[in-house]
Amino acid sequence: MNTYIDYHQRIKKIQDEMKKSDLDLFVGTRTVSLSYVAGAFVPWRSAVVVSRDGYVGLISMLLDCERLKNESWLANISPYAPLPGMDLLDLIVHFVKQNKAQKGRIGVELGHSPRGNTGYLFATEFEFLKTALPAATFVNAVNIVDRACYIKEPGEIKLLRQAAAIADAGINCVRHSLEIGMTETEIAGIGEMELRRLGSEYHWAVTGSSEIATGYRATYAMNGTTQPTQKMVQAGENIIVDLHPLYQLYPSDLAHNFILGKPSPEQQKLADAYLKTAETIVRNFKAGNTVGDISKNVMDTVTELGYAQYTIPSFGHGLGVFGHEWYPAIVNNDEFRDVVLEENVVEVAFLAMTVPGVCGMRLECPVLVTKDGGEMLCKTPLALTVLEV
Repeated sequence: MNTYIDYHQRIKKIQDEMKKSDLDLFVGTRTVSLSYVAGAFVPWRSAVVVSRDGYVGLISMLLDCERLKNESWLANISPYAPLPGMDLLDLIVHFVKQNKAQKGRIGVELGHSPRGNTGYLFATEFEFLKTALPAATFVNAVNIVDRACYIKEPGEIKLLRQAAAIADAGINCVRHSLEIGMTETEIAGIGEMELRRLGSEYHWAVTGSSEIATGYRATYAMNGTTQPTQKMVQAGENIIVDLHPLYQLYPSDLAHNFILGKPSPEQQKLADAYLKTAETIVRNFKAGNTVGDISKNVMDTVTELGYAQYTIPSFGHGLGVFGHEWYPAIVNNDEFRDVVLEENVVEVAFLAMTVPGVCGMRLECPVLVTKDGGEMLCKTPLALTVLEV
């Protein structure tokens, strides 16, 4: 699929955000910043440098630069290596000076995340830069790329739809293959093979690529981390299948729930409450709603249904170019409460409801924010799938 992305306009959006913070230079190290600026897969510790005057460049590992020169749109790609004067931080300092920003305001990405591979600047790196550039003023600028990539371009939405279709196909393939005695790793392999067949280039590595949980492993309190294991599926067990394809740098994130055999009354009661709550989340992904509004509406629903104590009080996260998997999270806290959803924002609707010893259910589905409410990009139904055995 050929999809037009206006990278020059993308850089202008970053520079517009830089102006709001009065930045002379922006140094991005997070995965989302590397992907958004370079338009290519950048797996190694790297940095993008954007000046207010128009310079844009990428610094990445020596061994990967020839590939990146071929796959990125950028003209300025510089290699670094663990040698004196050639390390990543040395080259960042070089480009700061080359752009005459050594006495200016430099935006860097400081912070922390529950995910381990986000790419925030390390404390040792920050100390190095402050020592090497003593006249510079450093500003925490994580908002620069978060805001620039918040509202999706038409080409981005097109790629997110394609990734969603790949995820749907993976779930459907698993559905037609599930049987008693199959291991979780087999289920993951079936889903992943279909994703790869349809063009997926990467699978989210943080929690073990494709997440599969069956039986007791699907009923850990608060849902747990569900990397696939050698556990075999038994009759009457519920199954969580959570797939993460990546298509041309744009991901999907789709979780669906199955039961092999007729659900017990307790399992069906949870499934009904889950469906009503999931529909509430999607409906509330409406332009103009704040994250706080959405969180309150969903919590009111789960409280009314009697499942508040069994539900993680987090109902979504952002989705976009590779690495954009958080801003804004649908969490009622000081960081996100007042963020307003806007048209053409994409959020992953998330729901984890687990009654230990009974059943655990998980929703993840990319949703396009519109003025009328959320449009699910995936077509897999929200409701539990019951399979005869």
